[in-house]
Amino acid sequence: MPPRPDDLDFEVEELSATRKAIAERVSQSNREIPVFLMHAVADASCLVAARDAMKAAAKAQIADTAARVPTYNDLLIKIVATALGDHPRFNAWYTEDEGLKLVKQINVGFAVATENGVLLPTVADADKKSLDEIAAEAAELVDLARKGRLRASLQMGATFSISNVGPMEIAAFNAIISPPQTGILAIGSLMERPVVVNGAIEARPTLHLTLSVDHRAADGMDAALFLRDIKDGIEGWGE
Repeated sequence: MPPRPDDLDFEVEELSATRKAIAERVSQSNREIPVFLMHAVADASCLVAARDAMKAAAKAQIADTAARVPTYNDLLIKIVATALGDHPRFNAWYTEDEGLKLVKQINVGFAVATENGVLLPTVADADKKSLDEIAAEAAELVDLARKGRLRASLQMGATFSISNVGPMEIAAFNAIISPPQTGILAIGSLMERPVVVNGAIEARPTLHLTLSVDHRAADGMDAALFLRDIKDGIEGWGE
């Protein structure tokens, strides 16, 4: 006979303060936010070509003067920040007491995996910063997060967030909205997929985008237009 549940051997893992905070946050999100999802697949050929060109340019420079090469995540922060300027319902906070607050400043939070759990450092005024400025700031924030030195103040004030799974061969996933934000964009791994180009099928690098939306703040058309602009930003980068 299989063992009874109370007869199984187990070990209790004590949750860290960070893990407890994450548990409280996601539980609140699940309890309070009526979420719907919107999906799109973006052809990332222009994005890949642009980053390859940046890497080649940096490699051609003298090592001690070479600029930091922006990551795909840096590029996505910039693209999302630009799109948010035209979609204020997603650059917003929602609470039951105050309703929808359209925030003037565009601050993009981004998920960083650490030993203690996922943290959400924030690039403030991301729409006003150059790609190089975003890259330098994001790299510093990631380093602080992974060393356990990211101050709480550097995780506050995000008006929208992205969660990029990176090169993990994960096609797509859903991300949980961080209250009081009204949305979050989950970005799957950069993967080759068949794409129709001028009537012919080609294998191209693509990104699967999943937008989680607080239905109290925005409707399907709002989400579709916002996600379309993000998709266009990816597909038209550098053009």
